[in-house]
Amino acid sequence: MTSIFDPRSLRLLAAICCLAASTSTVYAHHSFAPYDIRNPVEISGVAERFLYRRPHPKLSLVDEEGITWEIEVPIRRWERAGLEADQIEAGDALTVRAFPARNGSPKAAMSGFTKDGEYYSVTEEIRQQSGNEAADAIERGEPLEEVLEKYSKPE
Repeated sequence: MTSIFDPRSLRLLAAICCLAASTSTVYAHHSFAPYDIRNPVEISGVAERFLYRRPHPKLSLVDEEGITWEIEVPIRRWERAGLEADQIEAGDALTVRAFPARNGSPKAAMSGFTKDGEYYSVTEEIRQQSGNEAADAIERGEPLEEVLEKYSKPE
């Protein structure tokens, strides 16, 4: 009979605990609360840089007014759409459909983009109850930091 204090059992238990802790941490930062998911915007400009990395690829886009937008790309949705890591390159002329930052800064979460006349959908709709609840809380005037803390957990 194996004891629960067997070294192999303890290593397995430690590995399971680490996996559980890291999974909850990874999911905790995937809220769309900082973005206005109800009012997407279109931003036309030139890609300054597209950094494809986990957990969030980032697009730096210089718009027609010379403002540099930092646009977060939901990687799982990008991959589900079948898009390649080099789908966007520096110098590409784009029109990005995105959910803008609520605080008015030039930041956004990508919904899709048009390049060379073709539209690429990344995520058209955020079906995230907590995202909508967070939007309501922000519209009621609750501080963004509190809303992020309250609604950052997955459903």
